Amino acid sequence: MRPIEFRAQNINGAWVFGNFNILKEKLGNVTVGNVTAGSYISNSAGAPFAYKVRPETVSQFTGLTDENGKKIFEGDIVEIIEIDAFGNLDWNRLKGKVMFSEGAWLVTDNRSFAIPLWSEINEIKVIGNIHENPELL
Repeated sequence: MRPIEFRAQNINGAWVFGNFNILKEKLGNVTVGNVTAGSYISNSAGAPFAYKVRPETVSQFTGLTDENGKKIFEGDIVEIIEIDAFGNLDWNRLKGKVMFSEGAWLVTDNRSFAIPLWSEINEIKVIGNIHENPELL
């Protein structure tokens, strides 16, 4: 079973990792910090040890890592090198974003291809994400 983990940019632009929560109202008895309604990434201790994040940057961990051991998250831009039917490398080199659709993690360019993240891909490398590097697509 894959670990459930999220990442998002906090309000200062730094990436934070952990559990994701949405607070619909201020926590009345919290005395540390200013915990207001909003989206938060927290460590295992939870509130008040949490970072307020930009909701549009929240992404979930796929449970997979790239060729360098880097965790792959939804919204990452990856480069993949597929192998052909004869086992030849560099047969097809593609760049796409990671997304979840119809019960599966996919890599897609939103135009010409959508392949399962764990298909016959020989190599996969995270090269950026859609929030900081949209020009890579």
